[in-house]
Amino acid sequence: MKPYDGTMDPEEHVAQYTERMEIIPIPNHLKEDFLCKRFSSTLTRSALNWLLNVPLYSITSFAHLINLFNNQFSCSRPFENITSGLYRVVQDPKESHRTFVNRFGREALNIPNIKLATAVEAFKMDLQKDSPFYEDLVMTPCKRMDKVRSRALRFIRLEEVKEIQKRSNPPSSYDRPNSKADSSAQRYYKSKPYSKPDHHRVNALEDEGDEDDFTKITNYCFSVDISGVIFVMQDIGDKARWPRKGEKSTAWKDKSKWCAFHENFGHVTEDCVALRKEINYLLGKGYLKEILGRRNEKTKEKDQDPQRILQDQDPVQLTQR
Repeated sequence: MKPYDGTMDPEEHVAQYTERMEIIPIPNHLKEDFLCKRFSSTLTRSALNWLLNVPLYSITSFAHLINLFNNQFSCSRPFENITSGLYRVVQDPKESHRTFVNRFGREALNIPNIKLATAVEAFKMDLQKDSPFYEDLVMTPCKRMDKVRSRALRFIRLEEVKEIQKRSNPPSSYDRPNSKADSSAQRYYKSKPYSKPDHHRVNALEDEGDEDDFTKITNYCFSVDISGVIFVMQDIGDKARWPRKGEKSTAWKDKSKWCAFHENFGHVTEDCVALRKEINYLLGKGYLKEILGRRNEKTKEKDQDPQRILQDQDPVQLTQR
């Protein structure tokens, strides 16, 4: 038995105490004294302090003690629930019938003197007005709660079967004949915020700058041609910046001139200002140096080779010497 601390219903505590004492065999001439002395062992905190402050020899009987106890802790009594309070137990829009019936039943148990006719009417009015169960109770009213629960059992089973079918059979494309099936790519672009397409260029290079600001490609003396330089730039990866592919029409451009860097018409690769700008940028970062200046070294070696010199001289001059 839980000790009483003054915050619960005093009458409920007294009822539990007397029921427990009934199972103990006590002689009738000692029962009154035993109940009074034993009652203090069920109290704690403020309730026990109250009993200890009661004047000595002021309690004449156990009934007198209970009367004083109920008066002292009358403020801890809960408010009595009435049947009309069941009208506040409204079914939520997404609440199942099983959950609502159980919740309504728990509220009804807290009403000591419940009126069955009012409880049945409150149950009907608490249901969702668009539910088949509400329409059934309106067309065929019930007068007893047991009849209402037995009829609710049918709609609970129907609701649960429909829920199982909905989970096992997800909606297909036939349920939406006018809607097109979205592919994974379409769903990705729908969820992605709008942005201008970059054509998978990680680093985009703007075609800005004056032609005279950057060194011509032929002045670098690369060991490979222009196409070889572009291949080396592709091997660098994301370190190299590439121009965006334009979406404008190319009808007005000169089709006889092709730029491998822009992959478009209009000018030749050797005269591309954007390519010269990017080569200047990469050389500043330490790239492309492995193909820079090898041609000059090879030509210098050829010029210093004595056999090459003898082969290039005139045979007549050799015989005169």
